[in-house]
Amino acid sequence: MNKHLNPRQIKTIQNFWNWFQDNEQAIYNACKLEINKDEVLFRLQRNLNYVSKRIEYFITNHPQNENKLKVFFTAHGYKKLFPKMNELEEKIPSLQYFAIQVYITPLNLENPTISSDLAELIQNTKIKLEDYNTASKKIILSVYFNEQDLNENKRKIEIKAYRLLLFTLGEVKYKKHIANFNCETIPPNFNGLLTLSKLPEFIDYLAKINYSRKLKIFFE
Repeated sequence: MNKHLNPRQIKTIQNFWNWFQDNEQAIYNACKLEINKDEVLFRLQRNLNYVSKRIEYFITNHPQNENKLKVFFTAHGYKKLFPKMNELEEKIPSLQYFAIQVYITPLNLENPTISSDLAELIQNTKIKLEDYNTASKKIILSVYFNEQDLNENKRKIEIKAYRLLLFTLGEVKYKKHIANFNCETIPPNFNGLLTLSKLPEFIDYLAKINYSRKLKIFFE
């Protein structure tokens, strides 16, 4: 038993997994075949809200099995929710159609935990470092999209950029190092822009050096 959770909270998490397991086929059909999708996902969100309204889920293709889907649960790096996340992980039931991952971890292209289409999108997305705070070790960056994407609903684009950053850095590193980001139109000449998949390595590099003339060249 997780000492940070009371029996009622633990029971609520068990009830969530019982519901998920009982409705696994319906959830799979909703996501894969769009059968009663709105209703089923509404009920999924409602049951997860009983655990916490701040824990979010993402359902994607499975990275290795085309007949399965994968569900990611994230607390967006909020440590106060980690006891519930840990209990969610401990109570994962046996499932036929889904693989479950609690916590979004940093991108690993050699041993991918995300779908190939998401990994490809991350590899093809360009970013630019706009500012770096040496005291907080946080950065501000621009994420580039084509003009057609930016003509969509602004909020949808911001959510898309956030998810790309989240699945690149992992939720803990995102919360630790990202101060803010902007969504911009990719320029005709994007030479010199950083590929999003290289961001974790670059953040590690920034954290190890002092702010100097050498560092300033990255923001000119």
